[in-house]
Amino acid sequence: MILIVKKSKITRKGSDIVITTSKGQRQFSTLDLDLLVIIGSEVELDSGTLLFLSSINAPVLIHGKKTDVVLVPPFLTSISSIRKSQYTISDSFALLVAKRFIEGKIKGMINVAKHFAYLNKVSLDSVPSTEKIDSAKDVDELRVIEAELSRKMWEELRKFLPSDFPGRKPRNDDVINRAIDYVYSLVYSICTHALVSVGLDPFYGLMHSNSPGKYSLTYDFSEMFKPFAIHVVITTIRKGFPISLDKRGYLNSSSLTILTKNFYEMMIKRKIRGVVYVKANELKKSIMEYKSFTPYIYRPKDFS
Repeated sequence: MILIVKKSKITRKGSDIVITTSKGQRQFSTLDLDLLVIIGSEVELDSGTLLFLSSINAPVLIHGKKTDVVLVPPFLTSISSIRKSQYTISDSFALLVAKRFIEGKIKGMINVAKHFAYLNKVSLDSVPSTEKIDSAKDVDELRVIEAELSRKMWEELRKFLPSDFPGRKPRNDDVINRAIDYVYSLVYSICTHALVSVGLDPFYGLMHSNSPGKYSLTYDFSEMFKPFAIHVVITTIRKGFPISLDKRGYLNSSSLTILTKNFYEMMIKRKIRGVVYVKANELKKSIMEYKSFTPYIYRPKDFS
């Protein structure tokens, strides 16, 4: 279960979570709580409830218009031997692993584009080669290549979205970019939880720059799972579900519910959550043993 909270007060009653709004109270069991999503800054959460959520290792995501925060249980962040290997990884090996993240992302985006092209019986204008990724001599060059390949793929993916979609612009004010931002944030939260669960530091990245409070490794690792998020958003839009923003520029409650429901159902159907944890464990082994990392490449189930 993914629980979304907006303009509410969150408290605890035993092992349940109580959500209080202007319309009344609702009580939810935490036994099947996969993720608690807090939207915006108008949610009250007392320290006792937060400590309880931490004690049961329940991920908490705070999704804002400009940034996302994933609350990580502190008792899981003390696995020193794993962290030592991560912090002392060589630049050359970090580059090799980062290349595999980007390979997974671009090939996954290509698969999503091919999937919708197949369903709509249209041709793609230009599918970029991923061979260029391995030519990057350093992380800075890899970032440039990633941006170029992603831009080309978004030009193809725009064909399957409304004509007023301006293209991928993170934190833009249009409804589709807001929807993508939100579903990406769900991916970030699951990836952060998976990385922490295997002992890795989600703040110490291989490709994204490291700075205080930035989930650099989460952003690196999640690149492979963004094509799934893109698939969720395009599918939601194309099925005619109404997605709109409220007066404050956030997705409104019904849009959040629709996107989260589709994300959760598609995640379960395609077993994405399990894959995230498996790849996190593989990444840990790769870093500790200096072994090659095999990227996850998303493939829409119906594509053949």
